[in-house]
Amino acid sequence: MIRHGPSLREHNNYIRYIDRTGCGRVYPLSVAEAFQQGDIVADGNSVLFWHYCGFAFVYGEHDEEFLNKIYEKFICGNDISPRRFILFISDEKTRRFFSKKENAVLERRYFFEYRRDTATDDRILPASLRLCEISGDLFDKINGNVTPRFLWSDLSDFLKKGAGYCITDGETAAAWAFTAAVSSEEIDIGIETRAEYRHSGFGAIVAEKMIQYCLSRHKRPVWACHSDNIASQKLAEKTGFVKTAECFTVKRRSSDLQ
Repeated sequence: MIRHGPSLREHNNYIRYIDRTGCGRVYPLSVAEAFQQGDIVADGNSVLFWHYCGFAFVYGEHDEEFLNKIYEKFICGNDISPRRFILFISDEKTRRFFSKKENAVLERRYFFEYRRDTATDDRILPASLRLCEISGDLFDKINGNVTPRFLWSDLSDFLKKGAGYCITDGETAAAWAFTAAVSSEEIDIGIETRAEYRHSGFGAIVAEKMIQYCLSRHKRPVWACHSDNIASQKLAEKTGFVKTAECFTVKRRSSDLQ
């Protein structure tokens, strides 16, 4: 089982493995197309793409031998990397394999696609707040569960290949949306609002700014969330997204990462 980062000459070889299912393919493509950092683990005709944020996707033959290697190396915690590992499962055979493993926890994730031609741009902020692009200073100030720093390896990479918008209240980042994953075709929108600013409509404002950004780059905006995240699902639908797919994810049982 060989782990390595993608090299330019190998991209086409690995991209061909990524199928066109609607279950987060922007993440493996972002690694294979060198938009974002990650690892590619190859073993014959089986390939695992492991995005910098910890999302992982398996393609190719991925027979039980390959899945066992993944389970023992990543799910059981034997891997030396401190990076989280959450495997996305889009086929029933793989789901059944991990459902029988005692150290594996299966959860459900929903996927959404944008079905409008343009984004709404008529929401007004209170005068005391400001909507701005995520700069170098904001990159470090934004703290939460879904942040640019969590999805991107460093500031320069984010500023060069990504983008985002933030509503600030003085020195506080109140709500933000950004390019969580980028491929040649799609942009996955990462979004979060600080607890004390929720139910204010700020999430919709930054989401719609990111949708405008995606459309201006001629890329499809996509959205995904945990099946229990009702607030995210409602915001996706409010801003023009439609649920198009769902899949299971698997992570180690002892992990408290969401």
